[in-house]
Parts: sequence; structure tokens; C-alpha cells
Amino acid sequence: MKIILVPRIGFCFGVKRAVDMSIEALKNNPKPCQVLGPLVHNEFVIEKLKRKGVKFIGSLNEAKKGTIIIPAHGEDPKVLEKIKRMDYEIVNTTCPLVIKAQNLAKELKDKGYQVIIIGDKNHKEVKSINAAIKNEGIIVGDEKDASSLKIKKGKLGVVVQTTQNPERVEKILRKLKNKFGKIEFRNTLCPTVQNYQKEVKKLVPRVDLMIIVGSKTSANTNKLAEVAKFSKKPVYHIEDASQLKKNWFAGIEKVGIAGGTSTPDWLIKDVIKKLRSLPRRK
Repeated sequence: MKIILVPRIGFCFGVKRAVDMSIEALKNNPKPCQVLGPLVHNEFVIEKLKRKGVKFIGSLNEAKKGTIIIPAHGEDPKVLEKIKRMDYEIVNTTCPLVIKAQNLAKELKDKGYQVIIIGDKNHKEVKSINAAIKNEGIIVGDEKDASSLKIKKGKLGVVVQTTQNPERVEKILRKLKNKFGKIEFRNTLCPTVQNYQKEVKKLVPRVDLMIIVGSKTSANTNKLAEVAKFSKKPVYHIEDASQLKKNWFAGIEKVGIAGGTSTPDWLIKDVIKKLRSLPRRK
């Protein structure tokens, strides 16, 4: 069985930056170093950071005097202001591209636009973008949301969750334009996420089966699986090598492997190692 890997695996810039800043905080900042929520969307990365000494808390009520680390997906500006007023050191690992999306949303709002955010309404990044405009944005998750949207006449401005599928975004934008006419669009999609999706799209026709490695809570990993499934070939989204099943590979000659931007390269290497150890089945 031949294993074909996408050209790029491992962390994107934003995730690597968040992990590196957290480890650096352990060396230089007052303890405990506490992340307000999940730092990134990968449970194995979080477990590894916990073993190094990073603490994870669900709210400020759980925080002890020391350092607060803001996750890569961003935070409500009101929460940030509250932390600043309290006796904590702050390490803000918010991805620069998320900050860009927040700033562009604010810019549109300040110019009098009704801001629409294309993204997953329950995702922390989308919540942080909306919080940056005092939760006055309208979140649109799919074409159905766009079709059913009711807005009074006025200027419409659009930003996007950084990890969205560009094709899905384009379809939603088309719906919005058909319904409301002119809209002001700010492309806040992450180039790295787009490249990962393009690489999966190129690889799928060359293989018999596709494995996507990453957390089920990771928006960009879920989008990779969506992209791969358009091929109608078998696609399995797994979180680590232990979830591989031998029967998936009966009669399979070529297996493609890709991972999300928050999937560490060592997890993907474990998957490859496990695949190579599987007995050949026909």
C-alpha cells in the first residue's frame, strides 16, 4: 500500500506562535501560566502543554495570581480589558490574522456598515470577531442562512472566519449579492488554510482513500474533511493513529494523508507508522 502525504503538514504560523509563546511564558512569566480556554483546537497539543506545566481554565473565576494566556482564536475585548485591570501578567497569543479580521470588522462598523460574519456561530474565533463590534454582527453559517436573512436597507459589509472553505464563502457571497445587491467584502481567509485545502483537493484524485488527521473540534480540519468528501472516495477523519481500523484498507492501493493547521507533525508521523505496520489485505 502506497502512502502519499500532502506537501505540507504540521502547525500553521498562528498555532506554532501560540504554542511557542505559551512555552516561553513558562520560562519567563509569573506562575501559574493559565490559558483562558483551549489554546488551540487539538487535545494532544493541550495535553502536552499540561505536562510541561501550563494550566487551563474555563473562566477568570478560576484564575490564580500569575499569568493569563489568551488563546490563538482571540477573546472578547471586554474580557481583555478586565484582565488588564486585574493583577495578572498577560500573554496574548491571538493569531494576527484573527486580529486583522476583528479590526476590519470594526472598520466596517465604524463606516456605518451592517457587518455580516461568515463562519461557525459557536466557534471561539467568530465570537471574538463579533465581540470586537459589540456583538452587533450577523453570523451567517451557510447558504440557507444567507437566503433567509432579513436586513433593513443599508450598507452591508462582510468578513470571514479565517478557516472557512473559500468555495463555501463564494457561494454565500453570491447569495448575499443576489439578495441585497452591492456588499463590501473584506477577505479575511487564512492563506495557509486555503493552501492546505488546495493540496487536499489535488491529492484526492490520486488516491483510493483519504485520511484527515486532527481534532473534531478543529474548524479547519473539519473543512479539510469536507473538501476531501467531494471526491466521493472514502474519507476518514481521525484524531490519532489509535483510531485507524484495518478493514478500511482492504483492496486499497493508495492512501492520502493530510492534517489540519493545529495538528502536530508527530501525530501524522504516528499515523504513517501505524499504516505501514498494518498487514496487507486484499
